[in-house]
Amino acid sequence: MSAMIHVLMLSRDPTLIFQPEGDSRRRHLNYAALAGRLTIVTHTPPGAGETVAASPHLTIIPTNSRHKALYVADAVRLALAAARREPVDLIATQDLFTTGLAGVWLRRRLRVPLLVQNHSFVFGNRVWLNERPVYHRLLRALGLFTLRQADFYRTVNQAERDMFIKLTGLADRAVALPLGTASPEFARSFAPGELDALRARLGLTAGHRVVLWVGYPARVKRVPLLLRAFARVAEALPAARLLVVGDLSRSPDDLPALAQALGVGGQVVFQPAVPHHELPVFYALADVYVHVSAYEGAGRVLFEAGAAGLPLVGMDVTGVNEVIEDGVNGCLVPDGDIETFSARVVELLTDRARARALGEQARRIAFERYAADAYAQNWVQAWQTAVERGLRPARR
Repeated sequence: MSAMIHVLMLSRDPTLIFQPEGDSRRRHLNYAALAGRLTIVTHTPPGAGETVAASPHLTIIPTNSRHKALYVADAVRLALAAARREPVDLIATQDLFTTGLAGVWLRRRLRVPLLVQNHSFVFGNRVWLNERPVYHRLLRALGLFTLRQADFYRTVNQAERDMFIKLTGLADRAVALPLGTASPEFARSFAPGELDALRARLGLTAGHRVVLWVGYPARVKRVPLLLRAFARVAEALPAARLLVVGDLSRSPDDLPALAQALGVGGQVVFQPAVPHHELPVFYALADVYVHVSAYEGAGRVLFEAGAAGLPLVGMDVTGVNEVIEDGVNGCLVPDGDIETFSARVVELLTDRARARALGEQARRIAFERYAADAYAQNWVQAWQTAVERGLRPARR
Protein backbone atom coordinates (compact mmCIF):
# COMPACT_ATOMS: atom_id res chain seq x y z
CA MET A 1 0.00 0.00 0.00
CA SER A 2 1.34 3.45 -0.94
CA ALA A 3 2.04 6.01 1.75
CA MET A 4 -0.80 8.30 2.73
CA ILE A 5 -0.66 11.78 1.19
CA HIS A 6 -2.39 15.12 1.65
CA VAL A 7 -3.80 16.55 -1.58
CA LEU A 8 -4.92 20.17 -1.89
CA MET A 9 -7.52 20.34 -4.66
CA LEU A 10 -8.86 23.46 -6.38
CA SER A 11 -12.37 23.02 -7.72
CA ARG A 12 -15.23 24.94 -9.29
CA ASP A 13 -17.86 22.41 -8.23
CA PRO A 14 -20.27 24.01 -5.74
CA THR A 15 -22.26 20.77 -5.41
CA LEU A 16 -19.51 19.56 -3.10
CA ILE A 17 -20.98 22.01 -0.60
CA PHE A 18 -24.61 22.29 -1.66
CA GLN A 19 -25.34 18.59 -2.28
CA PRO A 20 -23.92 16.65 0.66
CA GLU A 21 -25.62 13.46 -0.55
CA GLY A 22 -24.70 14.03 -4.18
CA ASP A 23 -22.53 11.94 -6.47
CA SER A 24 -19.61 14.39 -6.41
CA ARG A 25 -19.40 14.42 -2.60
CA ARG A 26 -19.59 10.61 -2.47
CA ARG A 27 -16.81 10.20 -5.01
CA HIS A 28 -14.50 12.61 -3.22
CA LEU A 29 -15.14 10.96 0.14
CA ASN A 30 -13.87 7.76 -1.46
CA TYR A 31 -10.80 9.44 -2.98
CA ALA A 32 -9.97 11.06 0.35
CA ALA A 33 -10.17 7.79 2.26
CA LEU A 34 -7.87 6.11 -0.26
CA ALA A 35 -5.33 8.95 -0.29
CA GLY A 36 -5.29 9.73 3.41
CA ARG A 37 -6.19 13.45 3.35
CA LEU A 38 -7.96 15.61 0.79
CA THR A 39 -8.66 19.31 1.23
CA ILE A 40 -10.83 20.91 -1.47
CA VAL A 41 -11.18 24.65 -1.98
CA THR A 42 -14.22 25.04 -4.19
CA HIS A 43 -15.92 28.01 -5.79
CA THR A 44 -19.20 29.06 -4.20
CA PRO A 45 -21.15 32.31 -4.19
CA PRO A 46 -21.62 34.25 -0.95
CA GLY A 47 -23.68 32.51 1.70
CA ALA A 48 -22.32 28.99 1.20
CA GLY A 49 -21.25 28.89 4.82
CA GLU A 50 -18.18 27.65 6.61
CA THR A 51 -15.64 24.89 6.07
CA VAL A 52 -17.16 21.40 6.07
CA ALA A 53 -15.36 18.48 7.71
CA ALA A 54 -17.10 15.86 5.59
CA SER A 55 -15.06 13.01 7.12
CA PRO A 56 -11.76 12.54 8.99
CA HIS A 57 -10.17 12.43 5.52
CA LEU A 58 -12.08 15.11 3.57
CA THR A 59 -12.33 18.85 4.24
CA ILE A 60 -14.24 21.15 1.88
CA ILE A 61 -13.64 24.91 2.00
CA PRO A 62 -16.13 27.18 0.16
CA THR A 63 -14.75 30.42 -1.29
CA ASN A 64 -17.97 32.47 -0.80
CA SER A 65 -16.69 34.61 -3.68
CA ARG A 66 -18.56 37.87 -4.30
CA HIS A 67 -17.87 37.52 -8.02
CA LYS A 68 -16.59 34.74 -10.31
CA ALA A 69 -13.62 36.92 -11.19
CA LEU A 70 -12.50 36.84 -7.54
CA TYR A 71 -12.33 33.05 -7.40
CA VAL A 72 -8.60 32.77 -8.12
CA ALA A 73 -7.59 35.24 -5.41
CA ASP A 74 -10.04 33.72 -2.92
CA ALA A 75 -8.90 30.19 -3.68
CA VAL A 76 -5.21 31.06 -3.29
CA ARG A 77 -5.81 32.84 0.03
CA LEU A 78 -7.85 29.99 1.50
CA ALA A 79 -5.52 27.30 0.13
CA LEU A 80 -2.45 28.96 1.64
CA ALA A 81 -4.20 29.16 5.00
CA ALA A 82 -5.11 25.46 4.76
CA ALA A 83 -1.51 24.55 3.86
CA ARG A 84 -0.23 26.47 6.87
CA ARG A 85 -2.48 24.42 9.12
CA GLU A 86 -1.47 21.12 7.52
CA PRO A 87 1.37 20.75 4.99
CA VAL A 88 0.35 19.34 1.62
CA ASP A 89 2.08 16.90 -0.71
CA LEU A 90 0.33 17.76 -3.97
CA ILE A 91 -1.76 20.51 -5.55
CA ALA A 92 -4.44 19.26 -7.97
CA THR A 93 -6.58 21.52 -10.15
CA GLN A 94 -9.90 20.80 -11.82
CA ASP A 95 -9.01 22.51 -15.10
CA LEU A 96 -6.30 24.31 -17.05
CA PHE A 97 -7.82 27.74 -16.64
CA THR A 98 -9.00 29.43 -13.43
CA THR A 99 -8.16 26.61 -11.04
CA GLY A 100 -5.02 25.97 -13.08
CA LEU A 101 -3.90 29.58 -12.69
CA ALA A 102 -4.47 29.39 -8.93
CA GLY A 103 -2.54 26.12 -8.89
CA VAL A 104 0.48 27.68 -10.63
CA TRP A 105 0.53 30.47 -8.04
CA LEU A 106 0.33 27.98 -5.17
CA ARG A 107 3.05 25.78 -6.66
CA ARG A 108 5.44 28.74 -6.58
CA ARG A 109 4.53 29.54 -2.98
CA LEU A 110 4.42 26.03 -1.55
CA ARG A 111 7.04 24.33 -3.74
CA VAL A 112 5.10 21.10 -4.05
CA PRO A 113 4.14 19.32 -7.28
CA LEU A 114 1.22 20.59 -9.34
CA LEU A 115 -1.14 18.18 -11.10
CA VAL A 116 -3.48 19.86 -13.59
CA GLN A 117 -6.49 18.23 -15.17
CA ASN A 118 -8.20 18.64 -18.52
CA HIS A 119 -11.60 16.98 -18.86
CA SER A 120 -12.20 18.19 -22.40
CA PHE A 121 -10.48 18.40 -25.80
CA VAL A 122 -8.76 21.78 -26.12
CA PHE A 123 -5.47 21.57 -28.01
CA GLY A 124 -5.83 21.09 -31.75
CA ASN A 125 -9.62 21.34 -31.52
CA ARG A 126 -10.76 23.72 -34.26
CA VAL A 127 -14.43 23.15 -33.49
CA TRP A 128 -13.95 24.35 -29.92
CA LEU A 129 -11.93 27.36 -31.07
CA ASN A 130 -14.58 28.39 -33.57
CA GLU A 131 -17.38 28.23 -31.00
CA ARG A 132 -16.09 31.45 -29.38
CA PRO A 133 -13.00 32.44 -31.41
CA VAL A 134 -11.59 35.23 -29.26
CA TYR A 135 -12.48 33.87 -25.84
CA HIS A 136 -11.41 30.30 -26.55
CA ARG A 137 -8.10 31.41 -28.04
CA LEU A 138 -7.42 33.31 -24.84
CA LEU A 139 -8.34 30.21 -22.84
CA ARG A 140 -6.06 28.08 -24.99
CA ALA A 141 -3.16 30.48 -24.34
CA LEU A 142 -3.87 30.32 -20.61
CA GLY A 143 -4.09 26.54 -20.82
CA LEU A 144 -0.71 26.31 -22.55
CA PHE A 145 0.83 28.53 -19.87
CA THR A 146 -0.57 26.32 -17.12
CA LEU A 147 0.46 23.16 -18.91
CA ARG A 148 4.06 24.31 -19.14
CA GLN A 149 4.15 24.91 -15.37
CA ALA A 150 2.56 21.60 -14.42
CA ASP A 151 4.50 18.73 -12.90
CA PHE A 152 1.88 16.15 -13.85
CA TYR A 153 -0.99 16.17 -16.34
CA ARG A 154 -4.22 14.19 -16.17
CA THR A 155 -6.37 14.08 -19.29
CA VAL A 156 -9.38 11.97 -20.21
CA ASN A 157 -8.27 11.15 -23.75
CA GLN A 158 -5.06 10.13 -25.45
CA ALA A 159 -5.01 13.11 -27.85
CA GLU A 160 -4.52 15.60 -25.01
CA ARG A 161 -1.91 13.40 -23.34
CA ASP A 162 0.02 13.28 -26.61
CA MET A 163 -0.04 17.09 -26.76
CA PHE A 164 1.57 17.34 -23.31
CA ILE A 165 4.28 14.87 -24.30
CA LYS A 166 4.90 16.82 -27.53
CA LEU A 167 5.29 20.05 -25.56
CA THR A 168 7.39 18.67 -22.71
CA GLY A 169 8.80 15.29 -23.67
CA LEU A 170 7.73 14.04 -20.22
CA ALA A 171 5.77 10.90 -21.01
CA ASP A 172 6.12 9.65 -17.44
CA ARG A 173 4.29 12.70 -16.10
CA ALA A 174 1.00 12.36 -17.98
CA VAL A 175 -1.90 9.94 -17.79
CA ALA A 176 -5.06 9.56 -19.86
CA LEU A 177 -7.68 8.56 -17.30
CA PRO A 178 -11.38 8.94 -18.13
CA LEU A 179 -13.81 9.24 -15.24
CA GLY A 180 -15.09 5.70 -14.79
CA THR A 181 -18.89 5.58 -14.54
CA ALA A 182 -19.58 1.98 -15.58
CA SER A 183 -21.16 0.55 -12.45
CA PRO A 184 -23.25 -2.54 -11.69
CA GLU A 185 -26.30 -0.29 -11.37
CA PHE A 186 -26.31 0.13 -15.15
CA ALA A 187 -25.97 -3.62 -15.73
CA ARG A 188 -28.71 -4.77 -13.39
CA SER A 189 -32.00 -6.25 -14.54
CA PHE A 190 -35.27 -4.49 -13.95
CA ALA A 191 -38.59 -6.14 -13.26
CA PRO A 192 -40.92 -6.09 -16.27
CA GLY A 193 -43.35 -3.99 -14.28
CA GLU A 194 -40.75 -1.25 -13.79
CA LEU A 195 -40.03 -1.08 -17.50
CA ASP A 196 -43.71 -1.21 -18.41
CA ALA A 197 -44.46 1.65 -16.03
CA LEU A 198 -41.71 3.79 -17.56
CA ARG A 199 -42.88 2.96 -21.08
CA ALA A 200 -46.42 3.97 -20.18
CA ARG A 201 -45.23 7.26 -18.69
CA LEU A 202 -43.20 8.03 -21.82
CA GLY A 203 -45.95 6.98 -24.22
CA LEU A 204 -44.03 3.95 -25.49
CA THR A 205 -45.13 0.38 -26.05
CA ALA A 206 -43.25 -2.92 -26.00
CA GLY A 207 -43.37 -2.90 -29.80
CA HIS A 208 -41.39 0.32 -30.13
CA ARG A 209 -37.66 0.12 -30.87
CA VAL A 210 -35.98 2.72 -28.68
CA VAL A 211 -32.95 4.80 -29.65
CA LEU A 212 -31.53 6.60 -26.61
CA TRP A 213 -29.55 9.81 -26.14
CA VAL A 214 -28.65 11.21 -22.69
CA GLY A 215 -26.88 14.46 -21.84
CA TYR A 216 -26.90 18.23 -21.77
CA PRO A 217 -28.03 19.38 -25.25
CA ALA A 218 -25.46 22.17 -25.60
CA ARG A 219 -24.40 23.13 -29.12
CA VAL A 220 -21.38 20.80 -29.13
CA LYS A 221 -23.71 17.83 -28.57
CA ARG A 222 -25.35 18.48 -31.99
CA VAL A 223 -28.80 17.18 -31.07
CA PRO A 224 -30.31 18.85 -34.20
CA LEU A 225 -27.97 16.63 -36.25
CA LEU A 226 -29.27 13.63 -34.31
CA LEU A 227 -32.87 14.62 -35.07
CA ARG A 228 -32.10 14.84 -38.78
CA ALA A 229 -30.44 11.43 -38.68
CA PHE A 230 -33.36 9.96 -36.74
CA ALA A 231 -35.83 11.27 -39.33
CA ARG A 232 -34.19 8.83 -41.77
CA VAL A 233 -34.38 6.04 -39.20
CA ALA A 234 -38.08 6.69 -38.65
CA GLU A 235 -38.73 6.69 -42.39
CA ALA A 236 -37.18 3.24 -42.72
CA LEU A 237 -38.57 1.92 -39.43
CA PRO A 238 -41.82 3.57 -38.29
CA ALA A 239 -41.76 1.64 -34.99
CA ALA A 240 -38.54 3.43 -33.99
CA ARG A 241 -38.67 6.01 -31.23
CA LEU A 242 -35.95 8.45 -30.17
CA LEU A 243 -35.78 9.08 -26.42
CA VAL A 244 -33.87 12.27 -25.55
CA VAL A 245 -33.09 12.60 -21.83
CA GLY A 246 -31.76 16.02 -20.89
CA ASP A 247 -32.50 19.59 -19.91
CA LEU A 248 -33.85 21.28 -23.05
CA SER A 249 -33.14 24.69 -21.55
CA ARG A 250 -29.46 23.96 -22.20
CA SER A 251 -30.09 23.78 -25.93
CA PRO A 252 -29.67 26.83 -28.21
CA ASP A 253 -32.31 25.28 -30.51
CA ASP A 254 -36.02 24.61 -30.14
CA LEU A 255 -35.67 20.86 -30.40
CA PRO A 256 -39.38 19.92 -30.18
CA ALA A 257 -40.14 22.41 -32.97
CA LEU A 258 -37.34 20.97 -35.09
CA ALA A 259 -38.65 17.44 -34.55
CA GLN A 260 -42.08 18.61 -35.74
CA ALA A 261 -40.57 20.32 -38.78
CA LEU A 262 -38.73 17.09 -39.67
CA GLY A 263 -41.99 15.14 -39.45
CA VAL A 264 -40.96 13.06 -36.42
CA GLY A 265 -42.63 15.06 -33.65
CA GLY A 266 -44.71 12.04 -32.69
CA GLN A 267 -41.71 9.70 -32.70
CA VAL A 268 -39.35 11.70 -30.49
CA VAL A 269 -39.86 11.65 -26.73
CA PHE A 270 -38.25 14.47 -24.74
CA GLN A 271 -37.66 13.54 -21.12
CA PRO A 272 -36.39 16.25 -18.72
CA ALA A 273 -33.08 15.54 -17.03
CA VAL A 274 -33.24 13.03 -14.18
CA PRO A 275 -30.86 12.47 -11.27
CA HIS A 276 -27.89 10.30 -12.19
CA HIS A 277 -29.01 7.43 -9.96
CA GLU A 278 -32.32 7.23 -11.87
CA LEU A 279 -30.70 6.81 -15.29
CA PRO A 280 -30.15 3.01 -15.31
CA VAL A 281 -33.80 2.20 -16.00
CA PHE A 282 -33.75 4.47 -19.09
CA TYR A 283 -30.76 2.57 -20.47
CA ALA A 284 -32.57 -0.71 -19.72
CA LEU A 285 -35.51 0.48 -21.80
CA ALA A 286 -33.41 1.20 -24.89
CA ASP A 287 -32.21 -0.93 -27.80
CA VAL A 288 -29.39 1.28 -29.17
CA TYR A 289 -27.39 4.17 -27.76
CA VAL A 290 -26.40 7.04 -30.10
CA HIS A 291 -23.82 9.81 -29.80
CA VAL A 292 -23.29 12.70 -32.25
CA SER A 293 -21.13 15.22 -30.37
CA ALA A 294 -18.65 17.29 -32.39
CA TYR A 295 -15.99 16.26 -29.85
CA GLU A 296 -15.73 14.96 -26.31
CA GLY A 297 -13.17 14.80 -23.57
CA ALA A 298 -14.47 11.31 -22.94
CA GLY A 299 -18.12 10.39 -23.44
CA ARG A 300 -19.10 9.15 -19.99
CA VAL A 301 -22.59 8.26 -21.19
CA LEU A 302 -20.95 5.78 -23.56
CA PHE A 303 -19.44 3.95 -20.57
CA GLU A 304 -22.86 3.79 -18.91
CA ALA A 305 -24.65 2.66 -22.07
CA GLY A 306 -21.97 0.04 -22.61
CA ALA A 307 -22.37 -1.19 -19.02
CA ALA A 308 -26.10 -1.53 -19.75
CA GLY A 309 -25.28 -3.81 -22.66
CA LEU A 310 -26.34 -1.42 -25.41
CA PRO A 311 -24.63 -1.35 -28.81
CA LEU A 312 -23.15 2.10 -29.47
CA VAL A 313 -23.38 4.22 -32.60
CA GLY A 314 -21.22 7.33 -32.76
CA MET A 315 -19.26 9.59 -35.06
CA ASP A 316 -15.51 9.39 -35.52
CA VAL A 317 -14.36 12.32 -33.37
CA THR A 318 -11.91 12.74 -30.49
CA GLY A 319 -13.25 11.39 -27.23
CA VAL A 320 -15.66 9.04 -28.99
CA ASN A 321 -13.29 7.10 -31.23
CA GLU A 322 -11.32 6.01 -28.17
CA VAL A 323 -14.44 4.36 -26.74
CA ILE A 324 -16.30 2.91 -29.74
CA GLU A 325 -14.48 0.21 -31.68
CA ASP A 326 -16.24 -0.19 -35.00
CA GLY A 327 -17.66 -3.68 -35.32
CA VAL A 328 -16.66 -4.61 -31.77
CA ASN A 329 -18.88 -2.71 -29.32
CA GLY A 330 -20.82 -0.68 -31.85
CA CYS A 331 -20.52 1.32 -35.04
CA LEU A 332 -18.23 4.29 -35.68
CA VAL A 333 -19.16 6.33 -38.75
CA PRO A 334 -17.47 9.28 -40.50
CA ASP A 335 -18.14 12.57 -38.76
CA GLY A 336 -21.27 14.26 -40.08
CA ASP A 337 -22.36 11.32 -42.26
CA ILE A 338 -25.98 11.05 -41.18
CA GLU A 339 -26.86 8.69 -44.01
CA THR A 340 -24.42 6.03 -42.81
CA PHE A 341 -25.24 6.84 -39.18
CA SER A 342 -28.98 6.28 -39.67
CA ALA A 343 -28.34 3.11 -41.70
CA ARG A 344 -26.28 1.63 -38.86
CA VAL A 345 -28.99 2.46 -36.33
CA VAL A 346 -31.64 0.77 -38.52
CA GLU A 347 -29.42 -2.30 -38.91
CA LEU A 348 -29.05 -2.66 -35.15
CA LEU A 349 -32.76 -2.12 -34.51
CA THR A 350 -33.70 -4.84 -36.99
CA ASP A 351 -30.85 -7.33 -36.45
CA ARG A 352 -31.29 -8.18 -32.80
CA ALA A 353 -28.67 -10.92 -32.77
CA ARG A 354 -25.97 -8.52 -33.99
CA ALA A 355 -27.14 -5.82 -31.62
CA ARG A 356 -26.97 -8.28 -28.74
CA ALA A 357 -23.46 -9.41 -29.69
CA LEU A 358 -22.18 -5.83 -29.91
CA GLY A 359 -23.93 -5.00 -26.65
CA GLU A 360 -22.22 -7.87 -24.86
CA GLN A 361 -18.84 -6.59 -26.04
CA ALA A 362 -19.83 -3.05 -25.05
CA ARG A 363 -20.50 -4.29 -21.52
CA ARG A 364 -17.21 -6.18 -21.38
CA ILE A 365 -15.21 -3.17 -22.56
CA ALA A 366 -17.06 -0.78 -20.24
CA PHE A 367 -16.20 -2.81 -17.15
CA GLU A 368 -12.66 -3.57 -18.27
CA ARG A 369 -11.73 0.05 -19.05
CA TYR A 370 -14.22 2.38 -17.40
CA ALA A 371 -15.38 0.67 -14.22
CA ALA A 372 -16.43 3.05 -11.46
CA ASP A 373 -14.87 0.89 -8.74
CA ALA A 374 -11.45 0.74 -10.39
CA TYR A 375 -11.48 4.43 -11.27
CA ALA A 376 -11.10 5.67 -7.69
CA GLN A 377 -8.00 3.52 -7.15
CA ASN A 378 -6.53 4.63 -10.49
CA TRP A 379 -7.14 8.32 -9.77
CA VAL A 380 -5.55 8.19 -6.34
CA GLN A 381 -2.65 6.22 -7.83
CA ALA A 382 -2.13 9.12 -10.27
CA TRP A 383 -1.89 11.48 -7.26
CA GLN A 384 0.65 9.22 -5.61
CA THR A 385 2.68 8.96 -8.82
CA ALA A 386 2.71 12.75 -9.15
CA VAL A 387 4.03 13.04 -5.60
CA GLU A 388 6.71 10.44 -6.29
CA ARG A 389 7.79 12.22 -9.50
CA GLY A 390 8.10 15.50 -7.55
CA LEU A 391 8.80 18.87 -9.14
CA ARG A 392 9.62 18.57 -12.81
CA PRO A 393 13.22 19.18 -13.96
CA ALA A 394 14.18 22.83 -14.44
CA ARG A 395 14.11 23.97 -18.06
CA ARG A 396 17.33 25.06 -19.65
